[in-house]
Amino acid sequence: MNQIIEKYIRKQVYETPIIVSRKISTEENIKFNKREDYYKLQQRADDFLNRENKKRFFVLPGLRGVGKTTLLLQIYEYLLNEKNVNPKNLLYVSCEEINFAGEVNIKEVIESYLKIFHNTTPTLLDEDVFIFIDEVHYDRNWAMAGKIMFDKSPHIFMIFTGSSSLHLSYNADAARRLRTQSILPLNYSEHLKLKYNYFTDISKDLNDLIFKGEVESAQKKELKIQNDLISVKDYKLNDWDNYFKYGSFPSTLNEKYTSDIVRDLWSIIYRIVSNDISNIFNINRNTQNLIYRILTFLAEQKPGEISQNKVAASLNCSTSRINSIFNILEQTQLIFHCEAYGGIKKRVRKSWKYYLATPSVKNCINETLGNTILDKSDYEGVLLENLVASSLHNLSYTGDLPLFNTYYDMDKGGVDFIVQKHFQTPIPIEVGMGKKDNKQIKKAINKLNADYGIVISNKTSSIEKDEDIIYISPKTFSLL
Repeated sequence: MNQIIEKYIRKQVYETPIIVSRKISTEENIKFNKREDYYKLQQRADDFLNRENKKRFFVLPGLRGVGKTTLLLQIYEYLLNEKNVNPKNLLYVSCEEINFAGEVNIKEVIESYLKIFHNTTPTLLDEDVFIFIDEVHYDRNWAMAGKIMFDKSPHIFMIFTGSSSLHLSYNADAARRLRTQSILPLNYSEHLKLKYNYFTDISKDLNDLIFKGEVESAQKKELKIQNDLISVKDYKLNDWDNYFKYGSFPSTLNEKYTSDIVRDLWSIIYRIVSNDISNIFNINRNTQNLIYRILTFLAEQKPGEISQNKVAASLNCSTSRINSIFNILEQTQLIFHCEAYGGIKKRVRKSWKYYLATPSVKNCINETLGNTILDKSDYEGVLLENLVASSLHNLSYTGDLPLFNTYYDMDKGGVDFIVQKHFQTPIPIEVGMGKKDNKQIKKAINKLNADYGIVISNKTSSIEKDEDIIYISPKTFSLL
């Protein structure tokens, strides 16, 4: 047995029960609020204890900073303090920490833990244990290790977290055992819950507004939220503006200064590129530097001005190399794309539009490295388009399959987005800051034979419907 790993395991089992509450609380010892993902995992753990479900291997992919570690420790604390699970039956380890001691081997870690604290092997284990492993992408064989442990014992419950690209690392055999629950950046509803302990259930109503054109229920919920926020303790009138440019990552929720948030977000980006991408895709320093240059290029451009050929020409690289890096960035969810609306032939011919994971990532890169968009209104308009694209993208992929598809309008002077559920009428969406006329959205409604269109703009402060056009403020839309 590796003595360094043995010492680390002993340290984790002895120390985690002591420090866990400190890691999931503020400096004033107030526990962090829990996002919806926590309750899904809590139910899974309860099902395991009550023998109500055989699912006991869960994988949480997501960007750094979205709260995966906090989720693991909150579940750990729940089992320890509310379900009275013996501390020796709980193991939390970070593969990023283990990596400093040598090559990570999750199978060896679990077997060593069972030998040290239960004097047994996985096959002979006769009591329930909970194993939480952070940053599993440091072990290229993490999925097989989890599969083996799953098959050897019905008494092992596992939650693994790691890079957004974890889905690339397991085969169909492992996939049958595990269940994936992607952890996404915060929408504004989750932001309000985690930062101010304010709960809203408007998401379903906004879904019905967008995909069914039903506005009345969403209007009532919106008005209630607007009235409630006036009396929410410590809520500031510029809170949404800060969320818009600096939010969506739980790790920065309690930062006081925007300069610190920008540094924290840049640190997240740096670690994704230098640690996660480098470890998973085995890239060298030159490719890392090229990735930073591509991210900078994407951050300072309007989405419609980006194509892989243009990036290749601007950075003096081959198109094939740029294409490879774009694929890597999409797999790690730092960027995503929208295809042109139309038939297969049209979508294949047209370039894709690319967006950063959140407007705060885009803004962070621009504030760190500078940008070429000098007009504030134009810049905020670009950020708002990114926010809408990010919200639709994340909403679409909350499950294993997209709930709907988001496209861009390839027509000159067309709308920004067209969303469509399978076999249903497409819905045009126009996005912008400042005053906007109705020409684009009217044209798109007629062209698509749509029942209605949506305008997301600060032209309105509340949901309105004027004939076949629905107006939504950016703040309300971000509650989706």
